Parts: sequence; C-alpha cells; structure tokens
Amino acid sequence: MASVASLPNPPKPLPQVPGPKLAPFTATAHADIEFIEELGNPDSDVDSRVWKVKINGLDPYYVLKMFPFALPRYLGSTTGRYLTRRLSSPLHYIDFLDPFNCECRVYGRLKQEGREDLAVRAYGYLLLTPQQEAEVAEVASGTDILPHVPANTETVLDGCNFWGRWEVHRHLPVRAIVKELVTDYTPFVPSRLHDHWRDLEDLHKLGILVRDIGPRNYMASGKLIDFSRSWTMPSPCFEAIDRVELLRQRHNDALNLHVSIVHFGMGERWDWGDPGYDGPTTLEAHYGVPDGDPLGYYGIDPTAYDWRRWEDDPKAADAFLKYELYAAPESQDDEGVQKDNLPKAGGAGGEEIAGVVDC
Repeated sequence: MASVASLPNPPKPLPQVPGPKLAPFTATAHADIEFIEELGNPDSDVDSRVWKVKINGLDPYYVLKMFPFALPRYLGSTTGRYLTRRLSSPLHYIDFLDPFNCECRVYGRLKQEGREDLAVRAYGYLLLTPQQEAEVAEVASGTDILPHVPANTETVLDGCNFWGRWEVHRHLPVRAIVKELVTDYTPFVPSRLHDHWRDLEDLHKLGILVRDIGPRNYMASGKLIDFSRSWTMPSPCFEAIDRVELLRQRHNDALNLHVSIVHFGMGERWDWGDPGYDGPTTLEAHYGVPDGDPLGYYGIDPTAYDWRRWEDDPKAADAFLKYELYAAPESQDDEGVQKDNLPKAGGAGGEEIAGVVDC
C-alpha cells in the first residue's frame, strides 16, 4: 500500500495547502533531543504524547508535543463527519483534520497576526528519527524496544504499535511541535476571567474555532495549550458544512469555556459574588436563545476572516479550494451516493478498519 503522504525535502512550513503554516524548528527539522520526563496525562491524551525536553544540549527546556499517526478514514469519520462533501484525496483529510496539522495551522495564524499571546507559544516543528521514536516508546511503554528494528521497518504495520503506524504511514517520521515550557498549571484565575473570554473572541476573529475547551487545555492562568482539533480558515470544515452545525460549533466554544470556568471555580470554592468574575461580552450563546432568533447569537463569525491577504497567490489558493479540494461529481454512483474515496487499511486478515483498532 502506498504512503498517504510525503513530507517536503528540504523541510518547508506545514501543511502544504492554502492557509497558515508552521515552519520547522531547525533548518533540517531534526535535532538532538534529550527526553527529560513525560508530561500531561498519557492515559487520556489520545492525540499526542507530551515531554519536557532539551534540544541540541542548549537551554532553555522546551515542551515537545509528539503526534501519533491517524488514518484518513478515521479523520473523515470523526472530525470530518460534519462535512457535507467528500474531499478529493485522502491527503486532504490529513492536511486539514490531522491533529498535528490542526495545530500547525493555528500557530501559523497566530504568528501571521502577531498574536502569539493568545496561547502558550509554539516555536516550530521537528521530525523524530527512528531512534528517538523508539526511545520515547521504550520509556513510555516500559518495554525494551531499542534493541529491535524501528516500527516502520516491521513486516506488517497494522496500527498495533506505540505510534499507531499503519502501512499507509510506512517511512513517515513522527511529527512533533516545540512549545514553550510553562510551570504554572492553573487553568483559570478569577482576576483574568474577562481575558479568557476576550482571548476566545480574538481567536474567532482570526478565523479559528478551538473545538476542544476544558480546564486541562489551559495553563499559565488562562493560556490555551491544545489546538489539535481546531479549525482554521480556510478549511472545508467552514465551507462544506451545514449552517446550523457550524453555528453549533461556534456555540460550543463559548459554552465549553463557560462550563469549564464554573466547574473549576466550584472545585476551588471561588466566591462567585466577587466582582472579579466577568461573564462573556459578545459570546452570549450559552445564556439562552434571544427572542425572535431561533439560532441564537454566536458572537464573531470566524468565516469572515480575510485569509487571502496572506497568500502569495490568492487566485491559485481560491482555485485549489474551489476546483481541487472536493471530490468530483462523477465520484457518485448511479443512485447519487458518493463513493468512498478514502483508503482502506488492511488489518489482520485484510479486513477493513475505521481507523482505530483494539490491539
């Protein structure tokens, strides 16, 4: 089975589609990495593994967020389930929906706009060597992997390995994002709650829906650290989607921030009479439905963001999104049902899988 994607050599900013991109951390996208300790919650963090690291033997310490592999079919059936049109290639599901690329697009936009203050900073991406992959897998899984061949040289790649590598990912390196190391684990503080709402509104202004908001996704007294499920303009998730569903997604950002603040504050026994607690200003969706508007009020519309001003060739970018991104009409069968253009990955016995396997 052919690989679903290849990475540019020499390294270039990723992903290689219209929209924002994240540049490599080093010119080669490789570095000497000393893995200090695993952070986060490995038992519940399904999209990544996060480690405190030292890079090229130099200060300071960084956070390295490493991303396991995901099948295009899995991406299409999870985040992509909202799409009303199929994409023309499995590669495009990776370009727009893969957690690594979702984060690259957000951080690329924040760098474009000079708004890196809206999140814990990201400095660029790295590609792990097979030896680095094996080192992390050995320590994290408690197994002796290093003396054996790297996962991408195994005879059969069926997803039952530490990085979730399938045949379609053979020879592709594990991708990682280098981020700022913060030691303040507090997600919210009463004196900054107005800032949390303002920051979320500003992300929407920049064409970004976060789509995964909870106390564990905030640190440093209110800085977002996780964008692995975010949508960033331009994206088929903003265009090929039912209007009501898009409004629901916008509503959920505000609702989830509100619920997260309330739950965390209750656990910390905040004084809710303290005037330091400010509710949302324009993100009022969770307060209820305004009279006469059954869809409610959802704040700033991310689709209004002018992303074309950052493109070297806006006409070519528009042409890609209009004529190349989506499957052609002839991909439908005689009954008008669109054919499945996603790759089928063979597990044991060659059965078709949906992207997640119980190993």
